[in-house]
Amino acid sequence: MKTTLSERLGGLSCVVSGGLLFLAHVLNLGASNGPGTVLGQTLVLSAHLLLVFAFFWLYTAYGSQIGLLGLLGMISGIVGTILVTVIVFVEVAGASGKQVDAVFETSITRNLHTFGPLLFVLGMILFGLSFLRRKALPRGGGILLIVGTMVFASGSLAGDAEALISTLGAAFTGAGFVWLGMSSL
Repeated sequence: MKTTLSERLGGLSCVVSGGLLFLAHVLNLGASNGPGTVLGQTLVLSAHLLLVFAFFWLYTAYGSQIGLLGLLGMISGIVGTILVTVIVFVEVAGASGKQVDAVFETSITRNLHTFGPLLFVLGMILFGLSFLRRKALPRGGGILLIVGTMVFASGSLAGDAEALISTLGAAFTGAGFVWLGMSSL
């Protein structure tokens, strides 16, 4: 069966965003400062921008099979990803040496900083679960999305090991997107 240009670009957005997510966190793993490296944070930003397209395209490709749970996961994932992209944009400036601490001190931006990642995590889990429910789909990609998201989210509770655990979570999540992107092609 011949693939269309949009199918190739959609699958490619999944593969590239997954790879960038992992590479970015590997680069940030060695950063001596809290916000990471400028290159690492820029790659995190790029990965999240591509994830918006990856979520949308995966739902377009599998929507009839992943149903309402997939739709809710896609919507939550896209909104959360957009909000996380805003946060990462500020973190890129922080990694560049700019003073950005005051950015998240208003009630609106504090809520954005809190609920954006939560929506992203919820979207990833719902989206991953929607792939697990159907046997004909690439279930392994869904499992990796769920495991990676849970590991990544637990990194915030790990203290000094946060960067290492976040990198491990990014490896699983990135592999999930690569798997789903490759299997859709």
